[in-house]
Amino acid sequence: MDVGLLWPLFAHPAAGVRAGAVAGLRALDRADAQGLRPLLEDSAAAVVREATAALLPLAEQLPVDWLLARTGSMWPRHVGVAVFRLLDAHGGVVALRAAAGLLEDPDVKLRRWAGRCVQRWRPWAQVRRAEAEVGGLLDRSRHLFSDQVLRRREWEAGLDG
Repeated sequence: MDVGLLWPLFAHPAAGVRAGAVAGLRALDRADAQGLRPLLEDSAAAVVREATAALLPLAEQLPVDWLLARTGSMWPRHVGVAVFRLLDAHGGVVALRAAAGLLEDPDVKLRRWAGRCVQRWRPWAQVRRAEAEVGGLLDRSRHLFSDQVLRRREWEAGLDG
């Protein structure tokens, strides 16, 4: 199949056609981060879900600030969920920043999901030791941890001083 035939379908008025075009690109392993990025703002949840599935392996190619700007209650829920999935896929401080930022989101499900992401977060290799932002984010999330677990996370991040 000629992949070039799928790209124009992203502008089709029917959401099913747009979603199908994205699914086709994903099936052909021809997803492109910059080409699919605008579809994360699509009014149809099905299109955004397909774009997110196609972009997850390419999450680190998406600008973090652009994604973070699409979190919050001013965006439709399906957009917020999509960008959170992509930010979480970035890992490291980006994932922790995104999750901590949603701990007070009005959407209960998203707030719980963010809490679980904070709880499972580990610094590992993507995070510089003793990074001040990590300390602030963990402190902001302290209600999710026992004192012992919080001290352990801080120690893992090199913040044990």
